[in-house]
Amino acid sequence: MNLIKLSQATLASGVVMWGVAGLWHQVIMAQFYQNETDATHEGTGVIFIAYLVLGLLMTYLYSSGKIQGRPVIEGIRFGAIIGLLWVFPHELAMAGAHGEPLSYVFKNAAWHLVEQAIGGFIIAWIYSRGSRKTRYG
Repeated sequence: MNLIKLSQATLASGVVMWGVAGLWHQVIMAQFYQNETDATHEGTGVIFIAYLVLGLLMTYLYSSGKIQGRPVIEGIRFGAIIGLLWVFPHELAMAGAHGEPLSYVFKNAAWHLVEQAIGGFIIAWIYSRGSRKTRYG
């Protein structure tokens, strides 16, 4: 395992996903989230740590897998799948537990497909730099 690439990909993907999430949730779509769930996104430090943990888990899973196609495209696909797995079941449970609208669940899950796809892209780009060989060869 290449700890330098693991560290770079973890940090870069975590920071980028956190930044994109903040821009989306707090600036671009702040009114939507306020109207749909009356939620505020406070605790920026904890959210940052959560995105670093997500970046680490995504990087570990990505680096452990076998990439079949072009790494960056596979990274985007991988990230979108992680976005679906990470958010959709949780949001569905929260809809049941707290009465959040199902329309919100699907809209938020769709956003996280994009957000984690960006993280997957960053991870794949870092892992594909400097070598045309596969990570396994």
